[in-house]
Amino acid sequence: MNNKLQKGKRGVTFLYVLGLLGMLSIVIAVFVSRKMPEHKVSEETYKDITGLWTLDKKGNQKVDVKKLGEYMDEESGILSMYYQLPKMNADTSLVYRSKDVYTRVLVGKEVIYETSVYKSRFYNQSPGNLWNVLNVNSKYSEKCLELQIRMVYDTKAITVDSLLIGDKADIILGLFADNIFGIVISLLLILLGAVLLVVDWLPSNGHARKHHGLSWIALYAFLTGVWSLIETNVVQFCVDDMRILQLLDNMVMIIDTIPLILYLDLEYKILKNKLMKVLAYLGIGYMLLCVGVQYSGEMDLHHMLNNALYIMIVTDISMCIWLIFKFFDLRKKKQPVHNCFLMFLGLTSVCSCSIFETVRSLNVDRMDRAGLIRVGMLILCICFAIGSQIDTYRIMEQGLKYEFVRKLAYSDGLTGLGNRTAYLEELEAYENSSKGNTRIGIVYLDVNNLKIVNDNQGHEFGDELILTATRIIKCSFGHFGKAYRIGGDEFCVLMTGDNLEKKYERAVRIFQQLIDEENRHKSYRCAVQIAHGFAICTEFTKEKIEESIAVADSEMYQNKMELKKRA
Repeated sequence: MNNKLQKGKRGVTFLYVLGLLGMLSIVIAVFVSRKMPEHKVSEETYKDITGLWTLDKKGNQKVDVKKLGEYMDEESGILSMYYQLPKMNADTSLVYRSKDVYTRVLVGKEVIYETSVYKSRFYNQSPGNLWNVLNVNSKYSEKCLELQIRMVYDTKAITVDSLLIGDKADIILGLFADNIFGIVISLLLILLGAVLLVVDWLPSNGHARKHHGLSWIALYAFLTGVWSLIETNVVQFCVDDMRILQLLDNMVMIIDTIPLILYLDLEYKILKNKLMKVLAYLGIGYMLLCVGVQYSGEMDLHHMLNNALYIMIVTDISMCIWLIFKFFDLRKKKQPVHNCFLMFLGLTSVCSCSIFETVRSLNVDRMDRAGLIRVGMLILCICFAIGSQIDTYRIMEQGLKYEFVRKLAYSDGLTGLGNRTAYLEELEAYENSSKGNTRIGIVYLDVNNLKIVNDNQGHEFGDELILTATRIIKCSFGHFGKAYRIGGDEFCVLMTGDNLEKKYERAVRIFQQLIDEENRHKSYRCAVQIAHGFAICTEFTKEKIEESIAVADSEMYQNKMELKKRA
C-alpha cells in the first residue's frame, strides 16, 4: 500500500476513534454531573385503556394517541387528556410509555405523579423513551385522572401510548413476554460481538492475524445489539436512569456505520474509492460535530439524528453498490468471490431493513424501531460466519497440502525420519549460525547385513530390518537429538546441548540393550547389527563440520568391521 492510501486509512481510523472517545466522554460527564431525583413510586389489574382517554373531563371527545401533536397547544406546549377511573376496592397501578415529553398525572389539583429524572447538563433535553409507573390509590375510585403532557422538541415528537392499568408486576412481565424475541436476538448480538472481539485479540491467534478486521465486525454487532436491546423498551424497567439509555440509543445510531467501512477497507481496500473515503470522513466529521453540539447545550443528539440517518442510508447503499463492482472485479481476476458475495448479501439485508425502518420511523413514532434491523443484522452475522468458516476451511486445506508436500520433501517415506535433504539443510543451518559455545554431537550409524536379508528373505524383510533399526535408533540416540535416514542403510543423529559425551554413553547402553532384545527374538536369519561412530564438532564452520563427520564415519566403519568379525 502506498503512503497516500495508508495515511487515508489511518486518518479515518484515528478520527473515528476520536469520535468514539468523544461520545464516551459525554457518558462519563453525565454520570459525574447527574443528581439523584427525590421521587418514589409506590406499587400496586390488567387492562389496556389507551383508547379510553378524552380531551375533556366529560368524556365527549376521544383522543387518538397517534395524533397527539394535532391536539397540542404550541404556545403553551402542554396537552391534557382525561380518564374516568372505575370503582376500585384496592390500589392499582397505571403504566404508560412516553417519549421525548415530560408528563404528570393529577386527580383534581393533586399531583400524584410527574416525570422525575436524573439531571445533568450533558443529557438530551428530553427524558427520552420512558416507562412511567405510578400507584393509583383506591381513595381516587371513580374520580377523573388528568394526564398532562409537556412537549420538549416539537409536535411531531410527542408520544404517549401503551396506557395500561392493573397489577404492575403482571404488566411488566407481559411487556417482557411480548418482546422476548427482540430481547433474545439483541443479547445474542451483544454476546456475538464480545466473543468475536475476544477471539480476535487472543494471543494464540496472533501468529495468524494480519489485521483486526474481525474487531470492527465485533464492534458493529455489539453496538447494534445494544441499540436493539434499548429499542425493545423493556430494559428501562431494569435501570434507574432512563435518560442514559436515550443517550446511548442516539449515539449508536450516529456511530454504527463506520466499523463496516473500516472492516471492508481491511478486507477489500474500500477506501481507495474516493466516494467511499468522502462518505467515511463525512460520517466521522458529523459524529465529531454531534459531540461538540451535545457539549455546547444549544442542541442535543436528538436534533442531529435525522441527518445521521440520511448519511447512514447513503453510505450503506454506496457500500452495497461498491461490493457489486468488487464482486465482478474479483470474478474477472479469477479470485475467490464467496466472501464478497456473502458480505454483499448480509450488508444488503441490513441496509434494506434499516431504510425500511427509518422511513417508517420518520412518518410515525414506533415503539420498537429495530424489529427488522435485528433480522438484517442477524443475516449479516450468519453470512459473515459462513464466509469465515469457508476461509478457515480453505486455509486448513492449503495448510494440509503444504504440510503434506513439506513432509514429502523432507521426510523419508519408509521410516518417517528426516531424509538426506533435511539432514543437509540442518548442517547448512549450523554453518550459517553463530551459536557461540554450542557444540554438535554427530552419531553415524550403518545397518549391517541388509543385502543378505534382501537376497535370502526378500525385500519385505529388508524393509522390516530398516524399520527395526529405526525403532532402535529413535528409542536410544533419538532421545537426545534429531535422527535422519541419509542412505539405504545409513542413519545419522545430530545432538546438541551440554554433556554430549555422557548423553552418547547413555544412548549407547540403551541402544545395545534394544539390539540384544531384538536378537533374542531371531526375526531374521542373521543377527541384527548396527554399527555406530561418534564425534563432537565445536566450531560451526563448513570445514570443522566436515572434519567431525569424517571422524564419526571413520569410527562407525571401525565398529562395523568389529561387528563382522564377531558374527
